[in-house]
Amino acid sequence: MFVRRYLLASAALIATLAGPTYAQTAPHPTGAPEEKPTPTQNDATKAPALEEIVVTARKQVENNQKAPASIVAVSGSEVLARGITDPQGLEVFLPSVNLRRQGPVTQVFIRAVGARSDLPNFSAGSAFIYNGIIVQRYGTFGLTFDLDSVQSIAGPQGTLYGGSAAGGAINLFSAKPKTNGSGYANLEVGNLNALHASVAQNVSLSDTLSVRGAVDYNRRDSYNSAGTFRPNEISGRAALLFKPSSDFSAHVFYSHGSSKGRPSSTVFGNPLVFPDDPYRVQATGTNGNPIRGENTRQNNRNDLIGANIELNVGANTFTYIPGYVSFTAEFLQYVGLAGNRLDVFDKERQHSQELRWNRSFGALKANVGLFYLNNKTRYVLYQDRFTSPTAFNHVLLNSTDQVNESYAAYAQGILSASERLRFTAGGRISRDHIRASGIGGRGAFTFEKSHTHPDYKVGVDFDLADRILVYANVQTGQIPFGYNPDVLPSEVIPESRLSSLSGGIKSRFLDNRIELNAEVFHYTYKNFQAIQFVTSLGRSIILNSQKATIYGIDVSGRAQVTPTTQLNASVVLLNGEFNKFEGVGYNYNGLQMVYAPKVSIQAGAQQTIKLGRSGKLVGRVDSRYRSSAYASFQNFANTKLPSFTRTDVSLSYSPPGDHFSLTGFVRNVEDDAVYTTLAAPSATVVANGNFEAPRTYGIQFSAKW
Repeated sequence: MFVRRYLLASAALIATLAGPTYAQTAPHPTGAPEEKPTPTQNDATKAPALEEIVVTARKQVENNQKAPASIVAVSGSEVLARGITDPQGLEVFLPSVNLRRQGPVTQVFIRAVGARSDLPNFSAGSAFIYNGIIVQRYGTFGLTFDLDSVQSIAGPQGTLYGGSAAGGAINLFSAKPKTNGSGYANLEVGNLNALHASVAQNVSLSDTLSVRGAVDYNRRDSYNSAGTFRPNEISGRAALLFKPSSDFSAHVFYSHGSSKGRPSSTVFGNPLVFPDDPYRVQATGTNGNPIRGENTRQNNRNDLIGANIELNVGANTFTYIPGYVSFTAEFLQYVGLAGNRLDVFDKERQHSQELRWNRSFGALKANVGLFYLNNKTRYVLYQDRFTSPTAFNHVLLNSTDQVNESYAAYAQGILSASERLRFTAGGRISRDHIRASGIGGRGAFTFEKSHTHPDYKVGVDFDLADRILVYANVQTGQIPFGYNPDVLPSEVIPESRLSSLSGGIKSRFLDNRIELNAEVFHYTYKNFQAIQFVTSLGRSIILNSQKATIYGIDVSGRAQVTPTTQLNASVVLLNGEFNKFEGVGYNYNGLQMVYAPKVSIQAGAQQTIKLGRSGKLVGRVDSRYRSSAYASFQNFANTKLPSFTRTDVSLSYSPPGDHFSLTGFVRNVEDDAVYTTLAAPSATVVANGNFEAPRTYGIQFSAKW
């Protein structure tokens, strides 16, 4: 049945691209950082052609269609056009990705590989990276503005990225300063009193030195009756680009984010308490305590300082990426329909260094690097357990001081055996060290452990024709070990290990007007890390799946049908299940993995109508479908996230010269209540979760100069 769905979906996608449906990428609003792709055309007929997309997700500059990996690249202008204000919004572009938001935290799942826990004793399963710097889960807010591009790479990336990139990586690249004095402004207003404003300006100080400043502000009212999840966020960035010659460049940047207002709270039940009004929240909890947004708070701040420095010396290219990330997350949110609250404090200080050397030795391209990361965390978690409408016990659940250190050395080579045939081989040695102390579920604890582990990659790719590439890769990744502070002495959570076999094709046809890419993949996943809170024990226990399997197919396509008509579509079919996950008192064999929808589909259509000397109209429709998935590894029926569709539409006008644009939009046309997460201690209680935004609509004005 599953293989049949693969074939049917793949055939449907190919038929869509070959037929008279029209879509491609989102329009580039005039207020966005302007990208300059390299278009290709048939010289004889001047037929429209797809642009060439340059990516760096494999830590080298290359054409995406020549990269033997599953990479999705999105321009910063597309992010701005779709009104993205937080990492979770990037899901609309990334069909293989699930991004779960809880307060300021972003949980990243790529092809079902991620981490469900936000506790510091667990590492992330897929990486979130900003300008080459790893950003931890609590510090990902306030970064999705004034971007040059977003690049997602799927599959274990142990060789190039190391720990916490077992599922893959999402790379955000900010817009660099320019010497032309350009800038833009973007203002978006909508229902729920939404206001989103962005502005950026380049200033040229000399022919070799330029700076760029950008500010982003976002607010809106709550969309539920309790008044929770009411963001009020402001972010800013300053950057400097020094390029005295073609052999040297230094991009130095500083980003600051502040997130206040009311945090999200998991106050919606499954099944719904009010089925006819899903955004209505019950007025009181179990003990008559009111559930109101005014009784929650958040004050989250992050600061990120870094640089991308590149030096060419003869045939050698050296890249140095220092980074310092400092963030503090403080938020009080409701968790569950009982109306109890979690009071969370997470303060992290991280510095990292990466040095890369790239060189070609004839037919061999070498990429060698060193990496170091040090992260210091202070984490405190309280629960407010109400005993009456106004009284509660402020119970300490966790207090942790932790230091993580990671060291790594890696090397990867690409050997061109001929003009059409290439072989890739690489490896990485990583050493992780964790030292922690604090108070857990059983009292004071201490923990310290180090572990050294290897990762590797081997691959082959071959040009079947000028624009048809086939490839196959075997690669590994690991999620570092952790510990359980609720057991004395603290028990070790073994590292998770992934090994993958993947193969794909990247192709373009019809004078470079149609693009069709596909990748099949099979992962063996050992030691899936799971945490389960046992109410009767008053503490957490750690379970490890001995073996799980993830396999599927990822198909995507684009077409430039006419100069004014574009299309795009993607289908991801995935099966992730626990093959062996059993122990004393439990057996989860055969259950579906967390956040592993079997079917994810995205499709879009864009049509430009030229109005002569009056300008142009650009209409766009984007829709996505995701089948049901479980938010708990136990596959409790009450934690099953229902399938959904979501459609966004927009119509934009711009005059000749594209100096400004005016866009009307509707997002989530269906007005579906889509759960972002669900949690429950058992299958017999009402699960609690949160929803994405309902239907929103408004106007966006953009200008550039």
